[in-house]
Amino acid sequence: MATDQIPIGRFSQITRLSTKALRLYDERGLLVPAKKDLATGYRYYTGSQIPRGVSIKELCGIGFSLHEIERILSAKDTGDGDTIRRLFRQRQGAIRSEVARLQQIEAILGRPDASLEMMIMSQNEPVVRDIAAQRVLKKRGVGSYQDTVPSLMRDLMGQLFSEENQRAGLKITGPPMTLYLDAEYREKDATVECAVPVSGRIVVSDPAMEIATLPGGKVLSLIHKGPYSGLHNAWSRIGMYLEQREFAIIPPPRELYLNDPAAVPEEELLTEIQIPIDPAARKPSPAS
Repeated sequence: MATDQIPIGRFSQITRLSTKALRLYDERGLLVPAKKDLATGYRYYTGSQIPRGVSIKELCGIGFSLHEIERILSAKDTGDGDTIRRLFRQRQGAIRSEVARLQQIEAILGRPDASLEMMIMSQNEPVVRDIAAQRVLKKRGVGSYQDTVPSLMRDLMGQLFSEENQRAGLKITGPPMTLYLDAEYREKDATVECAVPVSGRIVVSDPAMEIATLPGGKVLSLIHKGPYSGLHNAWSRIGMYLEQREFAIIPPPRELYLNDPAAVPEEELLTEIQIPIDPAARKPSPAS
């Protein structure tokens, strides 16, 4: 073994990365050993790879995903500082949202009458209400929720506020929304549609966008106040409410963004969850 060849165990000690993680990074091409012994499969690294290993460890500790780390290191290799700064800003925003969520939890836990029930009941009570059909401009995408929804919204707003559509007097008639098309929660390959209610003549230059009518009817509605990072609590609450009453669900569920995150602080954000239902029916039993 050459003196510059560092066995995987020793490299793990130096970088504080587990050997399991190092094997995963090898498979993904994120940190490929300088040499692999064909007979034994042992991996060997070089001293020049230590800074990359340490960088991966630090970025993981900050909370970046492996996909984001790949993008950051690729940008570093090509001198793309803009991409690195953009990813850092996104992570900073996510950390601020998480801090706000934890502060809300801390405030509840610090109350003399704190209880598990209080944590669960800190949301508004779900209500059944009627909504009207809406004409919308919408676009579908696949990916992680945190990346796909903002991207689709930017595309829609760019289309709606194009010079041609503004000249035509196009009007936005309701809050933008996200429709969740999967039957389950998906981390990285979720299928969603973002939509904006509109009226008037509209010119659509993006072939991936379409004008459609969302049906009206009855929905189970819950208003969440606070950062988007806390929406999982609201989804859990409305889900429990549905289970207790056994309403038949008519997919897809929706999130409506009732105010502008660029205009109000995170703690003042209002999001409405709408789940279309048929109150007269009941969900089928597992045996049916």
